[in-house]
This record gives sequence, C-alpha cells and structure tokens, in this order.
Amino acid sequence: MKKNAPLFFSFLFILFCTSQLSAQIQDIPEKIVIPPFCLINPDTLNLGPHDEVLCDSYVAFGMPSAYDALHSFNARRVDNFGGYINVKINKGLEDIRKKGFNSDLKQLYIQINPLTLTVYWTAVVGPSEDGRCYVRLDSRGSAGGGLGAVMPQLTRMHNLYPTLEPVQVLDFNEDVIQCYDWSSRPLDSICRVINIRQQFYKYYDTQIGQAITLEEYVQKYPYTTKGVELAGVKKVVQPSYRTYRVKSGDNLSVIAAKHRTTVAQIKKLNGLRSDFIREGQVLKIPS
Repeated sequence: MKKNAPLFFSFLFILFCTSQLSAQIQDIPEKIVIPPFCLINPDTLNLGPHDEVLCDSYVAFGMPSAYDALHSFNARRVDNFGGYINVKINKGLEDIRKKGFNSDLKQLYIQINPLTLTVYWTAVVGPSEDGRCYVRLDSRGSAGGGLGAVMPQLTRMHNLYPTLEPVQVLDFNEDVIQCYDWSSRPLDSICRVINIRQQFYKYYDTQIGQAITLEEYVQKYPYTTKGVELAGVKKVVQPSYRTYRVKSGDNLSVIAAKHRTTVAQIKKLNGLRSDFIREGQVLKIPS
C-alpha cells in the first residue's frame, strides 16, 4: 500500500480536478441561437368589410435603459419616448365611430426584433360585434419584473377611467433574447433573456346607446392627441399657480412686483401669517 500511495493520491487529485472542471462547465451559460425574425404580413389577417389595419414600429436601440424603452409601447414617463400606440389606436377607433359604427379593437399583435431592438405592432380596428363601443386603449408593463410588477399598475390605470369598463385585449409575455446591455452595447456572449410583460386593455363606454347616441357622442367627444376629451377619462386639474424659490435679498414685496401679483395673494396661497420668508423657501405664485 505504501508503494502505491503516490499513485493512489494522484488518482484522487485527478478525480477532484475533473469534478471541479465539470462543475465550472455546467456553470457556463449556454449560448442562445437567435431565430430568424419574421414580420406579420397584414394581408394575411382576417378582416371584416369595414375593418382597418394600423401598423407602426419604434426603435429602442441607443435609448437610455434600452430594455425599459423596449416596452414603452405608448410613452415613457421620464422622457416621453415610445411608440405612442395608445394615441394611434385611439385615433383609429375614433375614425370608426365617425363612420357611424360602434368602435372596437379586434386584434393586436406585438413583435420584437432582439437584434435591432425594434418593436413592431399591428392592430385591427373596426365595427364592434358585441354591441359595445370601445373608445380607449391603455396598457402597463415591465421589463424583467414579471407579472408581480405589472399587477399593481393595473389598478391605478383602471382608476384613470372611472366611467369606462376594461376588457383585456392582450397579455403580452415574451422572453426577449438579450443581445445588448441596458446601454445598447453589444454583449460578448448572448446567453440571457429579458422578459417583457405588458397587459393591454380596451375600454368601452356604457352610456353609448343608453344615455347618448353614437352621433351625439362623436360630436361631444372629438378626438384629441392625448385623448383627454374622451368620456370617462379622469380629469387632472392643473394647479393655478407656479413656483418660485426665494433668493438672497428677496422679500414678499419684491417677489410680488416681479410676478405682477400682490403680497396678500402670495400670503393667502402659501398660508403665511407674517411677511417672513427665508432663502431657499419655495413659494406658490398665483398664475
């Protein structure tokens, strides 16, 4: 045994090294093969006699937080980047109503090309077939957060339309192959995916055909770019004041004269009981 001990321990060392190497190999992520990208052909869609196809695209490549920008189907709050899909489909729904039909978003398709970070969308709008009139599209989603990140947003979204009823039109759930980092720099190895989850809802107005005719509705709620004049949209009252940060040497008389208002109005708007103000203080100034 003593004579064969070196050989035995050498054998154990080789087994140990082999197992370690095997473990390291297993830890190396498998590279992902990117399949060919095939865009939907609108001519293959099943359309009714008055249906219309809306198509568009936008590119997230080069944008800050590129994979967050990828799911900015409408407009990202921080910089307004996005595909403005809500605006364009809502306009399409309005055009259907102007033709004398209850409007509906009948089909919606989203495709993402991971190599170019391009989002393509195709929608079919037309006369409603269920008696309802769908007047609005909206959606909420997440890049990498999954359904848990999306669900809390839906309640807030529905609350924007207190007199409209939501119906889910698409639950988009796709693992997008990650070819770049979040700053659009190419990755050395393509072996990860980012889940894009977006839930799209269309909203119908129960008052059409009940409290108001379709013709009256079209006249009462003309389409606007942001859709704020559509029925059911929660109105956000803009503050009737601007703000001013107090600088060194300022007093209420100087500030009032500069903004063509009065000391009394500034004090009332800010709840001030005296004329004392301090440098850096933010005051509301009447518009």
